[in-house]
Amino acid sequence: MLAILAVALAGGLILNIMPCVLPVLALKAFSVVEHARHDASKRRMHGIAYTMGTMSLFIALAIVVLVIKASGKKFGWGMQFQHPEFIAVMTCIVFAFALNALGVFELAISSNREDGDEDKFWGSFGNGLFAALMSTPCSAPFLGTAVAFALGAEAAPYQTVLVFATIGFGLAIPYLMLTLIPGVSRFLPKPGAWMETVKQVMGFLLLATAVWLMRTMLLQVTPDSMASFMFFLVALGFALWLGGRFGGVAAPPFRRWLIRGVQVGGLAAFGYFFVSFAKPEALTAGPAILATTGGGTKTEPVVKDGHLLWTPYNKDRLAAENARHRPVFLDFTANWCASCQTNDKAFIETDVVRGAFERSGVLPMKVDMTVQDDDMDAMVEDVLKNEKGRSGIPIYVIIYPDGSRDLLPLVITSAMVTEHLDSAAKKYPAEKFASN
Repeated sequence: MLAILAVALAGGLILNIMPCVLPVLALKAFSVVEHARHDASKRRMHGIAYTMGTMSLFIALAIVVLVIKASGKKFGWGMQFQHPEFIAVMTCIVFAFALNALGVFELAISSNREDGDEDKFWGSFGNGLFAALMSTPCSAPFLGTAVAFALGAEAAPYQTVLVFATIGFGLAIPYLMLTLIPGVSRFLPKPGAWMETVKQVMGFLLLATAVWLMRTMLLQVTPDSMASFMFFLVALGFALWLGGRFGGVAAPPFRRWLIRGVQVGGLAAFGYFFVSFAKPEALTAGPAILATTGGGTKTEPVVKDGHLLWTPYNKDRLAAENARHRPVFLDFTANWCASCQTNDKAFIETDVVRGAFERSGVLPMKVDMTVQDDDMDAMVEDVLKNEKGRSGIPIYVIIYPDGSRDLLPLVITSAMVTEHLDSAAKKYPAEKFASN
């Protein structure tokens, strides 16, 4: 258990440099400068509040995992992004933070008050929640091992909670250490007008993050549902502006509470009557099993116009290719998986890997898990059933005709992928693929 917790701590720490969390780094850097003028005890309290925020989100996620496990269902890391309702909530949160940074309304994302009771540190706590929330679609080295243990049937409930809490603590370590190191304020720039510029730039980065989230949601719901949600974002922006304009801290208490009631009631009514998450009809036309010519078959090219020619996942196509002694390379990915997208662009869609696919004749097949699909979920569970240190995507595996699998590590390189493809070619040369 101590080894698992050490791995969880390392995984949480590495999450700080993953693409999902990068938009939050600006928030944390801004907070460090803002708190530099506080005395050491207040800086420490901000660091602790931020850490409690990250850990609280991960503990809440652990509780959700326990409920899902108790129901007999499976849960993979990041799979919550298959549900448009979850993405909608995340988008609203990111959108609200962006409007705050752009000055549409004022919300103390980190307390800047010096007068005792007003300094509640809720902003730093919320900042921690936000950072943890943004980290959930990312996979990182060591993280998979810890999460796989926590999600496993053999893990006791307290162990699941402890592992997730440790991941949250690892995520908070860099900021926490900055607030605990004595004299750190001497090495930081002085607060000034430049901070407002940085804050507004950060707002546009957060708007870009909201667009990235909605790009995934666009694939999961109908156009009408997407349009209704975008109108809800407009209503959310208006409600936040209304609160900032007429119900700020300077307003009388009665007016503040009245405005809050109008905000909450109006958004609830708008969401209830206008927002829906209707899913598009499933695509029923799967890819052809084999390309036929006359009475036989031919192998289609795997590279076209300088890019890999990916075949969408189809279990019948997979079985048919294996039946003709052809290995299949499965790339489990999703639009919401930042690690998957980074790997695909940096290590798979390269000249050396394309060359290896052409030499080997291995079929590249994309398992797109952007939208929840029972067949794909079952395939993930089957591929990882004997892997104690893996959970969720990205997954890269070569399925051999004899039923064996060659599962690549979570962290890949182009050379590694090429090596595995060349190994597949030695076992099953392309010239020996059956023609029918």
